Amino acid sequence: MDDIKRWQTTSYNLTPVSPILTFIEESLDQFSKTDPRASSDIFWKLSLEREPREREDEKMARLLQESGFL
Repeated sequence: MDDIKRWQTTSYNLTPVSPILTFIEESLDQFSKTDPRASSDIFWKLSLEREPREREDEKMARLLQESGFL
């Protein structure tokens, strides 16, 4: 938690890159014309395709390994 808080409080001097910003805005605009709930469902499904949820046993094994018990 301390690491997360530290990174969240750090100031980042990022400069917008117009072509990237335009791409993101245009990509998101196609979803804003539809029902917001439907858009949310689309993004959730895409998220699960890219990063499936862990099974409970996998999660427990990962947490035990990260904490040094395994």
